[in-house]
Amino acid sequence: RDGRSFSEELFLEARGIVDRYALLSVEEMEAFDVFIEKLRSQVAADAQEDEILGDIPDDFLDPVMCTLMRDPVTLPSSKVVMDRSSIQRHLLSDQTDPFNRSRLTVDMLVPEEDLKRKIEEWLQEQKSKKLKT
Repeated sequence: RDGRSFSEELFLEARGIVDRYALLSVEEMEAFDVFIEKLRSQVAADAQEDEILGDIPDDFLDPVMCTLMRDPVTLPSSKVVMDRSSIQRHLLSDQTDPFNRSRLTVDMLVPEEDLKRKIEEWLQEQKSKKLKT
């Protein structure tokens, strides 16, 4: 969901290069076009959600990605709460807690069910407010 890594211009430029040098079959080119359109739709949906959410409470933000946590977990040694997807990505390349370098594996993560419930309630409240305006 990190919008910084998507550039529609780059995808369109890549499409032009692929087309110019006939690097893909017609079917593959059609699939690539569909993929580009899905990316456009997702970027638009993300922008709309950002507008609906407005200012996210600090307690709901992942400390590394600064995005809304959807599945918060506590890292057992540092006691830092972050989104499961963020820490899982980190653990793919480094099996340590990013805050204190102690050993960490996915099965050691502690789910934060109460915080997850609060985030879900806040999300619903924000969406309800937006619908009323």
